[in-house]
Amino acid sequence: MPSFKETYEAIKADWNAGEKNFNVECEMLPDGMQVKCTMGAKPFEILIDAPPGLDGTNEGPSPLLVILSSIGACIIAVTKFWAKIMDIKIEEMKVFSRGHINLGAIFGIDDSKLAGYDKLEPVIRIKADAPEEKINELMDKVFTHCPVVTNFGGASKITPKVQIRK
Repeated sequence: MPSFKETYEAIKADWNAGEKNFNVECEMLPDGMQVKCTMGAKPFEILIDAPPGLDGTNEGPSPLLVILSSIGACIIAVTKFWAKIMDIKIEEMKVFSRGHINLGAIFGIDDSKLAGYDKLEPVIRIKADAPEEKINELMDKVFTHCPVVTNFGGASKITPKVQIRK
């Protein structure tokens, strides 16, 4: 398995070395709102659910919580990448992902409202061995190169395809 530096250098040498496709399979389970998501070569499994007030069994996080988790985890991962590139040692880091939503829009009670988060506000707390200006430069790189932030910002079109089984 190559190191980060080896991967980084390989992609710098050949842009095509960075081409990847990721796939996740999500399967509806019979209990509550449970969904089993299987991903990766290992494979990893995540149980996604909903709280009881939304017909869930509360055995896993909701898809909305997974969104917030993805934002925080991706910000941390990309910060670690860029810290290596910029030779900064991160001593501590936490991301508190906050989102605001009105569930009424999901239920179609008011179709003029956004059926999703209308605010996504990650708060990043970071301590590093670099001056404040360099940490701000690091975080600017993170926010402009974090794929989850980029995708949730609307950069990637989602094109669903429905396949009806008979």
